[in-house]
Amino acid sequence: MDMPRENLYLKNRKVLKVSGLSCVSFLNNILTSDISKLIPLETIPSALLSPQGRVLYDILVSLDFSNKSKQNSILIEHDLFCEADLIKKLNMYNLRKEVKIEKTNYNVFVTMKLKGVKNSLKDKRFLNSNIQINRIYKKNKSVNYINKSGSSNWYDLIRYKNCIPEGIKEIEMNTTLPLEINLDLLGGISFDKGCFIGQEVNARIKYKGLVKKKYAPIHFTNNNLSLPDLNKSNNRIFLKKQEIGEVITLSLNEEDNIWYGLAKIKLSQLYLFEENIKLECDFSGSKIKINFPNYMLPLPRKIKTS
Repeated sequence: MDMPRENLYLKNRKVLKVSGLSCVSFLNNILTSDISKLIPLETIPSALLSPQGRVLYDILVSLDFSNKSKQNSILIEHDLFCEADLIKKLNMYNLRKEVKIEKTNYNVFVTMKLKGVKNSLKDKRFLNSNIQINRIYKKNKSVNYINKSGSSNWYDLIRYKNCIPEGIKEIEMNTTLPLEINLDLLGGISFDKGCFIGQEVNARIKYKGLVKKKYAPIHFTNNNLSLPDLNKSNNRIFLKKQEIGEVITLSLNEEDNIWYGLAKIKLSQLYLFEENIKLECDFSGSKIKINFPNYMLPLPRKIKTS
């Protein structure tokens, strides 16, 4: 894929601000990542889980670059469509009302142009790839260096190739485990900082190797396929007539006419693709290939007990 020629406005992303003297400790007690280790001008993945350890909201967390006071202030980028529920959930945990949770009027942009952009945030999810994506939070959508009107899908294509799902359309709420979406491998979970909501469940799954499914990047060629409305009847993936998983999302790269996407596949079957890079599976009349990004390998194994 050619390098993108434009910056991109993400209309489905918004930003909250959490401020107050205890905002870092407040967020550290409920989110998966270690907020105390944030450094300026970077954003890290994180999530708010259910007590059962499932992802409720996947988010990106950063220090508030606009904060000129001594008071702590954290920015939380999130899916626009879950904003009201996320605010409600954060306020539910804010029992002593020691922090302030508020909407911002920031618009979210992504860019690969790293020069001449003030206060851009390095997206640390891409550190394991050979590219760098920066995020820009701007109050004014009409800034002259942003092309927000283009229909480019370069950002999705890069995410899919690097197996980085994002938002409620790609991560089913209150169903998906953070280890299934590789949040631990992307630096979005700290098992060293102490307890957080859902920590006990996921620590047991991680250290005993109990994860059963994993997101994986897929690609295939199909000239006759229009973007399907994926559902339980048409998203299934097969290997030698055995159902092994499901397609989560797809995007067409029109430059090479190849479909790229994400799939959730049984880990027991993914081992076969790890061992044989030429192996293919079937989806909607197409032969699918899986190319694991390096950070995913080797795939986790269940711990054998005597």
